[in-house]
Amino acid sequence: MPGAIGIIFVMLAAGEFLVGGLANGFIGLVNFMDWIKTGRLSLMDLILTALAISRIILLASFLSAVITVNGFFDFYASVKMEYLDVIWSLSNHLSAWFGTCLSIFYFLKISNFSHPVFLWLKWRVNQVVRRMICICFLIALLVNLLLKEKMTEIYKIYAVPGNKTNETQKTQITKTHHFFSLILYYIGGFVPFILSLISCFLLVFSLWRHTRQMQGNVTAPKDSSTEVHKKIMKSMVSFLFLFLLHHVGIIMASVSYVLFESLLPVMFSMIITAIYPMAHSIILIQMNNKLRQASLRILWQLKACPKGSGKVFVA
Repeated sequence: MPGAIGIIFVMLAAGEFLVGGLANGFIGLVNFMDWIKTGRLSLMDLILTALAISRIILLASFLSAVITVNGFFDFYASVKMEYLDVIWSLSNHLSAWFGTCLSIFYFLKISNFSHPVFLWLKWRVNQVVRRMICICFLIALLVNLLLKEKMTEIYKIYAVPGNKTNETQKTQITKTHHFFSLILYYIGGFVPFILSLISCFLLVFSLWRHTRQMQGNVTAPKDSSTEVHKKIMKSMVSFLFLFLLHHVGIIMASVSYVLFESLLPVMFSMIITAIYPMAHSIILIQMNNKLRQASLRILWQLKACPKGSGKVFVA
């Protein structure tokens, strides 16, 4: 039965799901309504929408996992837990890859280099990023198909009626499951993190070169490119920091459960992991002009709306 601490963790997870779901749902809704209104969806809006959808699923699976771990529902008897694992892992990988696609898109759009390869990529940025999105989806799907196959084998031991597997064997199977899941997660998560890190580093280098050029031209007007560089850098650095925090939370949860078999640090670590899909989406809303203006418009309508009237429009 869930205790008071378990209820607190479930409430925290539900709060993160609510805030993150609202933020990501807002991103998807604004872009969808803009698509209906204009008849077109820009590449950046496509990435943001895909990122928002993956994060809503990620937060939902995270909340389900917290509820399950605290014993509110017996998923082993009513729902195949293996599907929850795969959904969580797939949405996790897709969120990481779509975030990386966004970082690369920013890098190609904002940075200035004279290398022929960069110029070729910059000229074909839409085609390059669209193909990258498809490749990323296929990679995440492949990794999680392997995970699903392994999870099916593991959970069969629990699902077979009258299974006499002793507690030591079950503990060893659970540890194997978490170790395998962790390895697969980092196979799918390490590459996007490195690509985002490289994009951020090159963007910093581009900003440094641009600043030096502007310092040598004292008669130049107010430079807007520098401000754009700094704005995008803040978004990319926040993504890297939160993504790294997300990884740390996963490692802490896995180590605590596999080595120490302690539930409290596992719950604390899971709460930490959910900060990334929630907080970064809020940052994206603040960094994107269209999303920021839409959010301010809604806040203004809520403030100006007479009592008793619940009509609020996004567009």
